[in-house]
Amino acid sequence: MSALDNDTIIALSSAPVASALAIFRVSGPSTRRLLKNIVGFIPENRVSTLSKFKSSDNRVFDKGLVVFFQGPKSFTGEDLCEFQIHGGLGVIKILMDTCISQSRPGKIVRFAEPGEFSKRAYLNGKIYLHEAEAISDLVNAESEVKVNAINRMINEGFGKEIISLANFLITLRAELEAQLDFSADETGSFEVKNFVKAIEEKQVWLNRTIEFARKGKSLSHKLSITIIGSANAGKSTLLNRLADKNVSIVHKDAGTTRDIILSNIVLGNLQIEFFDTAGIRETSNEIEAEGISKALEQAKISNLVMYCVDVNNFDELHLIEAKRLVNSAKIPEDNVLFVFTKLDLNRNDKMWKNNVNIVKNKVAVSAKTGEGIINLRKVLLEYFQLKNNEENDTEIIFLRKRSIDNLKECAQRLKTCIENTKSYSLDLAAEDLRLAQNLLLEITGKISNELVLEEIFSRFCIGK
Repeated sequence: MSALDNDTIIALSSAPVASALAIFRVSGPSTRRLLKNIVGFIPENRVSTLSKFKSSDNRVFDKGLVVFFQGPKSFTGEDLCEFQIHGGLGVIKILMDTCISQSRPGKIVRFAEPGEFSKRAYLNGKIYLHEAEAISDLVNAESEVKVNAINRMINEGFGKEIISLANFLITLRAELEAQLDFSADETGSFEVKNFVKAIEEKQVWLNRTIEFARKGKSLSHKLSITIIGSANAGKSTLLNRLADKNVSIVHKDAGTTRDIILSNIVLGNLQIEFFDTAGIRETSNEIEAEGISKALEQAKISNLVMYCVDVNNFDELHLIEAKRLVNSAKIPEDNVLFVFTKLDLNRNDKMWKNNVNIVKNKVAVSAKTGEGIINLRKVLLEYFQLKNNEENDTEIIFLRKRSIDNLKECAQRLKTCIENTKSYSLDLAAEDLRLAQNLLLEITGKISNELVLEEIFSRFCIGK
């Protein structure tokens, strides 16, 4: 029986759009009754079964697969089934209406709230709270690195490590409280050195975990690149080439781009936000001037700036002015990549090669022919991998801020506990251990607050 109530919940788990296939979930005490009315029988547990689906008026409306998961050995811990139907919106609606029509007094069948399947799984002891959060994060993960970091946290025993540490702190706390409640003759001598050493050994694991989670935290923030440069330097054409589609307006007249254009592009295993901006030049046009100002503001807050320079239209003074502009915007030199564009039109190879060494980081490309684009992609990937230390990404785990904050506070409590133990303030040390233990149990959800639960699960997709 559900830890929530006696309601049976239903939801479309796939995207709510017309598609070849759709997945529809049902969980709760009325699951078997719905199966009998829709497919006419209870399928064998955990076996995909081909069946005709009947509506509430006993008409066949589709034919597809149905899978029954008998509780408590299911995702939610309840009887659960999945209908794999054709993804036409009409078919989906008939199945929804048929399920809802099975609602009876005391045996309610209703639409699931966001995250309710995962919430039931958590409340029924099937998953830890941080694992429920990870399901939502996995659904929204946009890069391979983040997917790996989330799965590392789920599959490599993080939850068990947390529970083990919490239980260890309970044992230590019991030892301290015994010292407070009983005489030394009854408890034996208390070795402060050994007690402190035991805590310090656990601190090593805790601090390493915090560091790995800190690295993973950066995966919550999208990486960003702002493309700036002179008007008509080929910024928009370059963005379109990187995106492999037309996401930005390209025109022979300078100053075409005035508003910032955002495009999400996957490079290797990274999802990166690219911002195409107005060409930088002296202008009396107020709208264009505002666009240039926005371009520089966006450049300041991006991870990397790609400064485009037309190889056919620059000299040493041009590059010196570009560097001055970057410096005035307080953008670190290491965060700027000069991209020399329009190699296919280059008419003065000697001039641009003589001046190119004025800048530190540079590549040369032709967005039109594709020359140098592979190298540019490689340079961008190497830049972000270096910045995010992804050469060691096998150690990165992904946790939400809630859990990271609890780990940090737990580490601080253990530090205070050591200080109080050394000064023989054992009552304070015991309280430090109690608070540290509770912080750990809050991560897994063994100790929970209803408001926190509502906040977490309300952000889920319906059907998860």
